[in-house]
Amino acid sequence: MDFWISFANFFASAIRLTAPIALGTLACTISERAGVINIGIEGSMLFSGFLAAVGAYYTGSPWVGLLCGCAAGAFLALILGVLAIYCNGQQIVIGIGLNLFGPGFAYMLMRALWDTTGISPWVEGFQAVNIPLLSRVPIAGTMLSGYPACIYLGLLAVAVMQYLLHRTAWGLRIRAVGENPAAVATLGINVYRLRMRAVLLGGVFAGMGGAVMCLSSANVFVNDMSAGSGFMAFAANQFGQWSPVGGYLATLLFGVMQALRMRLQSFGIATQLTQMLPYLAALIGIKLTGMRMRAPAANGTPYPHPLSAPCLRRKSAGESQSKGSKA
Repeated sequence: MDFWISFANFFASAIRLTAPIALGTLACTISERAGVINIGIEGSMLFSGFLAAVGAYYTGSPWVGLLCGCAAGAFLALILGVLAIYCNGQQIVIGIGLNLFGPGFAYMLMRALWDTTGISPWVEGFQAVNIPLLSRVPIAGTMLSGYPACIYLGLLAVAVMQYLLHRTAWGLRIRAVGENPAAVATLGINVYRLRMRAVLLGGVFAGMGGAVMCLSSANVFVNDMSAGSGFMAFAANQFGQWSPVGGYLATLLFGVMQALRMRLQSFGIATQLTQMLPYLAALIGIKLTGMRMRAPAANGTPYPHPLSAPCLRRKSAGESQSKGSKA
């Protein structure tokens, strides 16, 4: 019996640690299904976590903090969408820029608001929610009940997006625009608008992940508190084959490894060794599934927009002149 109680507590810890990464993975899935690579999840989660702490601190409501975090994620996603979709920018470079901009902007605002760049003041976080009847069951109650409301909301988001992407016309359009945007455009569908909406929705989920990271247990914002969660989310999306449920199962593996890391540290094992476990799991997972991975065909490929046409014409003219000189 003691073993099952210990296992239930371990599983519950893994679920809590999984929640922020799972929402970041969902953000990657939606964006890449539409053909836009979002590698800036790490910066988005950090910036969103900070604004979630600001919202909860000044209003005393974690729900307001959650909304502020979602708005922050959407703001950074808007930058990505404009530069990548409408200006045909290099998506990886834009994502790296967001990873630098998000935390830097958060640290600057933290200095202005609280005169610190290390840790924010304590904020009101989400309380544990016990499911009626289920919470009274000894083992199952520990595993499935007693989580903050935002974690249940994240699980619901994964289930809803799995249904929307694979069972609705909207989901079919999102998947189609990530495979062949030119074919979608021939049907009279605005490719740019569809991609932009997908990127913004992904930004909302990334922002929710940052808010959950801040408001579900720690109730403070700490510099670099994501500890690479955004990059693990990017890997989990590929590990999960660009599927919301598959991505969640991949992040659950990372959550188990993080929970194991915490257990091993309590036994006195060197921190330098245990901290490698989640990242090692990510590498092994990608290696094992690498041969079966199939990303959306147009993922990362810009669809030319009229706003960028003058740039493209100048580039084509330059290439023609260079070819003529070589001839």
